[in-house]
Amino acid sequence: MSKRWQIVGYVALALVIVVSVVAWRFLAAAGYFTGIRQEIAADCRAIPAVPGPEDIVIDHERGIAYVSAYDRRAVQAGAPGADAIRGGIYAIDLNAPQAEWALYPVTPATPADFRPHGIDLYIGADGARRLFAVNHPASGTETVEIFDIAEGGTLAYAKSVTDPLFVSLNDVVAVGPDSFYATNDHASKNGLHQLFSNVLLLRNTNVVYHDGAAARIAAERFVYANGINVSADGARVYVADVMGMSLHVFARDAATGDLRGIDMARLGTGIDNIDVQPDGSLLIGAHPNIIDFIAHAGDPASLSPSQVVRVEPGENGGGKAGTIYLNLGTEISGISVAAGYGDVMLLGQVFEPEVLVCSQSTEMKAW
Repeated sequence: MSKRWQIVGYVALALVIVVSVVAWRFLAAAGYFTGIRQEIAADCRAIPAVPGPEDIVIDHERGIAYVSAYDRRAVQAGAPGADAIRGGIYAIDLNAPQAEWALYPVTPATPADFRPHGIDLYIGADGARRLFAVNHPASGTETVEIFDIAEGGTLAYAKSVTDPLFVSLNDVVAVGPDSFYATNDHASKNGLHQLFSNVLLLRNTNVVYHDGAAARIAAERFVYANGINVSADGARVYVADVMGMSLHVFARDAATGDLRGIDMARLGTGIDNIDVQPDGSLLIGAHPNIIDFIAHAGDPASLSPSQVVRVEPGENGGGKAGTIYLNLGTEISGISVAAGYGDVMLLGQVFEPEVLVCSQSTEMKAW
């Protein structure tokens, strides 16, 4: 064999090794090699919903759950008329008997181009309420929509907020009547750039803080920043990194909005939206196998395991975490959120037209 062909062989071998290592890293991070030993059941029933009830936030004082939904599969398919598909915010009256819980629309006519993603509820010291919603309009400009909430739970449009730092928004948490943090789950809108970022597990996503006047980056170096929430006292901000399979905890300076990392827990599952319960514990919807979730995104018949993780943060970092619900995808597929209300939890999902109401256990198990 000539020296030239030897060099070609070495280069080819090196490429095979590099591609194999990259593929292994991605599949490991996506949970492909994760084995599920057993399901962890809960007593659940389904509430019919519109497609894609992706996020849920609960007003515990008034007993109202707000649900963000739009038909993502129809939009992703790009069928004729897909640009005209509009999502909405829906409410559930939790004061009614559980058997009567149902979604009803509360979305105002503005904005007309409305495809909501993550949402959050802000309650001021005077009791005034606002709902914040990430919006992915067909126009392509990422926005956070802010709505005033009337006594009965209906929404009135207040304003739209946008900024060049809003690249690929996923979730939002309000910390004032006009101020909020939001996650960018990608560093670019370009599909090829997003694909390479995902496969190479690049730490190029971030958390943006908007103080009501302007935005700036508050935290960065996440693989795929997803859900975000804040503790009841406003002192801690929690960020889910779905591809990093980790929960990040930040100390928050209320005066400046600055975030300082104080803890990080690898939970071994693709965590999504974060619900902070009145007792300070967290409920997190999670994807144990992101490869299955990607398959489910393209085909409703392809099941994606769904998990609810409970986290009990420690006062000075640390704490406890475990699974309180795990289903292989027959009961709920592609879960995105678990919102706690008393001894039950409301489970939302990315694509299918149902919200599950399940019993909520505090017994955390390994899976």
